[in-house]
This record gives sequence, structure tokens and C-alpha cells, in this order.
Amino acid sequence: MAEDRDNDFGQDEPAEQDNVTAEDAQTPPEGVMEDATDWQQVAQDRYDQLIRLQADFDNFRRRMDREREELRGFVTGAILKDFLPVYDNLERALKFMPQNQETQSWRAGLEMTLKGFNEVFSRFGVTPIVTVGEPFNPRVHEAVQQVDSAQPEGIIVEELLKGFQWREQVLRASLVKVSTGQGSAEEEESLPE
Repeated sequence: MAEDRDNDFGQDEPAEQDNVTAEDAQTPPEGVMEDATDWQQVAQDRYDQLIRLQADFDNFRRRMDREREELRGFVTGAILKDFLPVYDNLERALKFMPQNQETQSWRAGLEMTLKGFNEVFSRFGVTPIVTVGEPFNPRVHEAVQQVDSAQPEGIIVEELLKGFQWREQVLRASLVKVSTGQGSAEEEESLPE
């Protein structure tokens, strides 16, 4: 009965595993040989997964760089666009400022400020849109009036507000007057003989 109590309270009898011979210890248990092949497959799968993850991460990084550059371009374009009215006001001030001794220092200051704007614009790649004498292009020009002139039809005869381009983006279209091409014939008919 004491023997029965020992077995009931966790005193196990020697297991079959304790009787392992040296020959049995060198041969792997059943299924282990298959596991070695499975481990090679698992390692290959993990390697393939790592390569895919690395490629996905590289694609993600390139996409984020591209989006960051697009955002930077959008912000830069918006800021440059906001400076255009200030530039226009400086040009108008110079255009209508009287040229006398009293205003020479003011004129010099405005000219230096306008020159600074032009330098900053050129550094950023902002260029004025060419207008007078060019064919009307609705992508970069905005016609506010058609006038009779000696120029052929569709040629810009006057620029009312200078337009600017940055990279391939139009910051502001040029406001222009466009020729109807009828001015030369009508002018000849209206001349007294």
C-alpha cells in the first residue's frame, strides 16, 4: 500500500526513455528528418519574405520621397504666387514715380528691392511669360480684349499684367490684348484721300 501511495503522489516508475541505448541516441526520433527538410523550406520562405519586405520598403521610401517633393513643390509654388502682387506693386510704383531730385533715393530703393525680387525669382526658376508679338496661347495667356491692329489675327499686341511660370506650372497667366487682324484694312479705308 505504501508503494501505491508513492505512485499516486508523483513518484514515477522508470520510463521507457531512461532505457535508451547509445545506438538509439545517434538516430533521430521519428519525424526529425522530415523537420530538417521543413526547416530548409521555412528558411527559404523567410528569406523570400525578407526580400519582398525589403523591396516593399524601398518602394515605400521612394514613394514618400516623391510625395515629399511634390508637397515641397506645391508649397513653393503657392508662396511664389503670393509674392506676385507685391512684385506688381513695386513695378507700378517705379513706373509712376516722378523722376526728379527729391525722389531719386526712393527710386533707387525701389529698384534695388525689385532687383532682389528678380534675383530670388531667377534662383527659384520663375520666368516671366513672353507676350508681345507672340501668338496667343490660352495655356499661358488670358485675353481681356481684342483690338484692331496691323498685326495678324491672334498675335498679342499689348501686355496688361505680366504673367509668370515656374518649372512647367503657370503661376499666373499674362493678361493681354490680342489682335483681330483687321486694323490695317480698316485704317486704310478710313484715311482721307
